Amino acid sequence: MSYKPYILLWAALGGNFCAQAQGVSCAPDRIAFTATVAVGQASAGQSFTVTAAGFGGSITVQPSSQVEISQTGKAYQRTPITVAAGDAASGQTLYVRFAPTCSGFSDSIITGSVIFLNHHNELLGSIAVTGTVQQESATGGQPFKVATLNTEWLGCPENGPSNKSLQMKNMASVIGGIDADVIALQEVTNNPTKSLDTVLAHLGSEWGGYVVPHNPASCTQSEAIAYRKSRVTLAGTPLLMSNAGDHQAWSSGRYPVEFKLEVNINGSRYIPITLINLHAKAYADPASYARRAQASQGLKALLDSTGYSSQNLIVLGDYNDDIDVSTYSNAASPYKNFADDSLRYRFLTSPISATQSLIDHIMISDELLRFYIPESVKRDTDVTSRIPDYEVTTSDHIPVSAAFAFGKQEQAMPVADLYIVNRSDEQRFELPAYSTANLPLSYAIDSGAAASLNRRMVTLFDTGMVRMAVWQPGDIAHAPVAKFFYLQATDRNVAPKIVAHPAKQDVELRGAAVFSVQATGTKLRYQWKKDGNNIAGATSLRYSIARVGSAHAGYYSCAVSNDMGSVTSQAAPLCIGATCPAVATTADKSAFLSHVKAYPNPVHQTFFAETAAGSIAAVRVCSISGATVYEQKNVHAPALSIATHGWRSGIYVATIISDRGEKVAKILVKK
Repeated sequence: MSYKPYILLWAALGGNFCAQAQGVSCAPDRIAFTATVAVGQASAGQSFTVTAAGFGGSITVQPSSQVEISQTGKAYQRTPITVAAGDAASGQTLYVRFAPTCSGFSDSIITGSVIFLNHHNELLGSIAVTGTVQQESATGGQPFKVATLNTEWLGCPENGPSNKSLQMKNMASVIGGIDADVIALQEVTNNPTKSLDTVLAHLGSEWGGYVVPHNPASCTQSEAIAYRKSRVTLAGTPLLMSNAGDHQAWSSGRYPVEFKLEVNINGSRYIPITLINLHAKAYADPASYARRAQASQGLKALLDSTGYSSQNLIVLGDYNDDIDVSTYSNAASPYKNFADDSLRYRFLTSPISATQSLIDHIMISDELLRFYIPESVKRDTDVTSRIPDYEVTTSDHIPVSAAFAFGKQEQAMPVADLYIVNRSDEQRFELPAYSTANLPLSYAIDSGAAASLNRRMVTLFDTGMVRMAVWQPGDIAHAPVAKFFYLQATDRNVAPKIVAHPAKQDVELRGAAVFSVQATGTKLRYQWKKDGNNIAGATSLRYSIARVGSAHAGYYSCAVSNDMGSVTSQAAPLCIGATCPAVATTADKSAFLSHVKAYPNPVHQTFFAETAAGSIAAVRVCSISGATVYEQKNVHAPALSIATHGWRSGIYVATIISDRGEKVAKILVKK
């Protein structure tokens, strides 16, 4: 039966056949369900017939993990059905329906199967079954809305609207009307909290607030926040960011203020947010423009160097300038340094700036972009229009808001697509998948070579391909995740080869870290290392640290070996908070830089960044004028291909970034 492994491979990859040579046929040999089905639901059933003319013995009909079968079309099951020899001889009609177990598969269209086995567990045939599963979004739930508003000398008797009592009452109406969860306020005065307290009293007990004065004078313009106490908790004492550049650049010490927030998502899960409220120097004159540019440079230097850009960061407030073209003489925006660095930062207010002049902005770190609700950013004129003579009685600024949907936290399942196993009698293989949320997984043999499954251990009875389904349906805080992968059972030893290297771990102190390595090969052995030294007892394909302490910071790698050889993975850093460990050795950094390739040069259609040592973390390509034309973050792979379609001919500068260093290469694009 030398043909059998090839038939198994065809079946496992979603093909279909019936083994006519053994007298077994099935009709139809492919069933498609067109209606979209949610997890926990099932489609209507469709019938199929299996016939075993001239075939002696019973037939086992086994469904894959995504379908259910029935003998009557009424009671469906995921367990096998046995068709007696006599029934199969004349043709047995059975029923199948699409009943997905998880919406986390990367493809919304799932291919399952119904397979037929003889009493030796040899594969006789199969029917391919396809269906579309309704995807569950990782976002959703109650939106989290932020806003910014310059309150125009709130509480100062000498400046701003003359009727202060009316101004503060109107301000409460505006804040309540925006329906935001946290609002950054500028120009809050009156040494330091009386005006804010008055506004909060109008809003009611569900609201809290905090103002940070930079000067004790009663009419000092200070930054503050107002927030819904049911959604937002202050974590620590707000901080005046006096290390964010020159004192004079920030209007003589009106530094930005940092607020550490915890956002209540569902009563049991909280998202940390770093909110920075800024109020830049006003006026469209050369000196003021220069001060805004200097302040912007100082703030960006601080955010880049201290890990703010990798946090859930929101920088909002009165920037007193636009972000595309400056309000001063159509010069370059003083915030061009942030706008050009879309690898780290994104201005949500860019669409508004493209159509009108705007000086109040909301900027976020790239980490928050996936949670942003598209097109939710707006100027809240619908709220201010309800206030009589708003610009005279309340403020000369219109609030700007944006919304996020955190919903369920995404989780990943690091697992390679193919594993090679040396099959011997009753060969047992431990399934390698795990959830990054450390939630329990479910497994199923989906199709292919004869095998059995007990928890996460699979026993192989034959050579060939076995398709595995593994999933985690999620919980109140985590989105579902799932994947198919294959086991190739062979009768020979195969040397180890690493197909997925350990990834960088960013955890807080006392949090959990999990490193994993994925390798192909037979009878593999694992040995984890920290900074090149063996870790006692760390001999699994995963290495977990349940409670991270400062001593755990370092670079982690894994040596994978068998009787055919040994190979060591790339080293991945364990970063605690915003602090990452130094490169283990100078040679390690040099090895990365010496093995980086940027080719071809010149480029006609596709440009490749590649390294044989270390791992690429990010790539950014700029034109010779400094404009960013391409960037990709969180690569964590040894190679990346970049299409240059639409780029103009000319010289570009590519920056290839890793945890071990950066390499800059000039490339010529020719069309």
